[in-house]
Amino acid sequence: MSESAPSSAEAVVRVDDLRVVFPTMDGEVRAVDGLSFELPAGGGLGIVGESGSGKSVTSLALMGLHRGSRARISGSIEVVGKDVVSASDKQLRRMRGNDIAMVFQDPMQSLHPQYTIGNQLVEALRVHRPQVSRAQARDRAVESLDRVGIPQARKRINSYPHEFSGGMRQRVLIAMGLMCDPKVLLADEPTTALDVTVQAQILDLLDELRRDLNMGLILVSHDLAVVAGSVDEVVVMRHGVAVERGDVRRVLSAPEHPYTQELLDAVPRVEVSRAQRRVRDRSDRAAKARAEQRRQPSGATAAGEGGEESFDAFAPARGPERGEVLLRVEEVSQSFRVRGGLWGRSTDFWAVKGVSFDLHQGETLGIVGESGSGKSTLSRMVMRLLEPTRGRVEFEGRDITHMSERALRPLRRDVQMVFQNPYSSLNPRLTVGDAIGTALRVQGEKDGRKVRRQVQELLERVGLEPNHYNRFPHAFSGGQRQRIAIARALILKPKLIICDEPVSALDVSTQDQVLRLLSELQDDFGLTYIFVAHDLAVVRQVSDRVAVMRKGEIVELGTSDGIYGDPRSEYTRQLLTAAPVLDPEEARRLRAERVRQRAADA
Repeated sequence: MSESAPSSAEAVVRVDDLRVVFPTMDGEVRAVDGLSFELPAGGGLGIVGESGSGKSVTSLALMGLHRGSRARISGSIEVVGKDVVSASDKQLRRMRGNDIAMVFQDPMQSLHPQYTIGNQLVEALRVHRPQVSRAQARDRAVESLDRVGIPQARKRINSYPHEFSGGMRQRVLIAMGLMCDPKVLLADEPTTALDVTVQAQILDLLDELRRDLNMGLILVSHDLAVVAGSVDEVVVMRHGVAVERGDVRRVLSAPEHPYTQELLDAVPRVEVSRAQRRVRDRSDRAAKARAEQRRQPSGATAAGEGGEESFDAFAPARGPERGEVLLRVEEVSQSFRVRGGLWGRSTDFWAVKGVSFDLHQGETLGIVGESGSGKSTLSRMVMRLLEPTRGRVEFEGRDITHMSERALRPLRRDVQMVFQNPYSSLNPRLTVGDAIGTALRVQGEKDGRKVRRQVQELLERVGLEPNHYNRFPHAFSGGQRQRIAIARALILKPKLIICDEPVSALDVSTQDQVLRLLSELQDDFGLTYIFVAHDLAVVRQVSDRVAVMRKGEIVELGTSDGIYGDPRSEYTRQLLTAAPVLDPEEARRLRAERVRQRAADA
């Protein structure tokens, strides 16, 4: 096979009948099964699918990173005319960085915390091109940082990863990938953990780079809206198989495979209101109930009906009539002491400044903003995990602002929290039953059999199996773990649940399932939610009212339809412009608008 680089008209990546098989104790797992595609120079390809679809395994295979594992790889992978499958380890090392480079999902896992950004960029170049001097590599590093939009690149090259924001760290990873001018850049979920504005900046940057450098781009994501405006073609994967492939406009506007349509239906959309979402969810729920009723034998009763304990028996205690004020927040502020250097004086950093709002029984207040806007700090003050520096927090008319921990204990029954990461919020050494039931025991319940009954019925209510009681968290998927976290929040019959980015770490279809569950529980038990997120589409579909936060302050507060239909704040308009959309033409129009705005601001 020729090792000469292809011309611009040729494909820079060819994959033909790729199969990746992992042997396990339970048999072989076909992670990728018969995948084929081509990518031309300067072209953009999206690989989309849920967790376990095989998209990340494909990415690693393209880089030859399955070497040394037990994976069996067959089929053909060509990158810039070179066979990856049969290449020697030495040849692969030459290809990585020079021919194909990869941008991984989590920049904090990819950057070494003890080395400066400059040292890591210099190393990335000199490992692949040892003939380049350190001074030349440093100049190249500055040029690469400048290319990806890092301000004051010559100065910031001496900074450490922790001194950059999440978006800037992702830009550094892209700069690292560009150090050797690769013909192909492979970006694996490069925007998953980022705010909508930072996500838009990264996607805009990738699009600009591939066009300016005539570089092939492979963008891997679970979200079709992320790839819509950034690629020319898309491959939709499920269980290792490409179920649909074609022009991105055709696939998104007229999908041929039911799975693609399911993914499209699961993507939250900024233009869909809460009322529209609730009509759809209730219709789907009613259809599911009718189907379930038809499957039951004549005379059968629903699970739990007439039993000793049903979920209704320990559902959240009904609070005041819907519409009454449950929570009142008045001019709350939170400051933290920040050191000004080794010998510098400490200063106050105000994470939240003068925030006020009322929350009514049975409603959902969405709090949206970028990282650092103060939304999570605010939710922790409401939960009284933080004591406000200033202001007042009332729950059911009682001032809880400066209550002692002992006095707060009864409040813990009424206010619960669902955290962002389902993988870190559950103790891996506790069974699911213990993780959920511990709260009951802490509150004084001593009857172990009663605890078990309540936990098992609650597991069933959130869509899990009661016999999973003795399983450990590692046996569950991310979406299942988040259901467990929701069950843990519900077990004490709370009146208010604070959801802090509860679906940001999940695939769009799993995210949709969790949002449906939260909506069902609110309808059935009159729950009140504070829903914290950076995803504007998700916030609109779950919220009655929305508070937009920036730099610790609420810049806009109003009904969900009012905020999204007629935003008053320029910052809100910027957030909406940055939100990903499924229409490729609209996505490119919004990108052009952002480019014009950045040029005007420069």
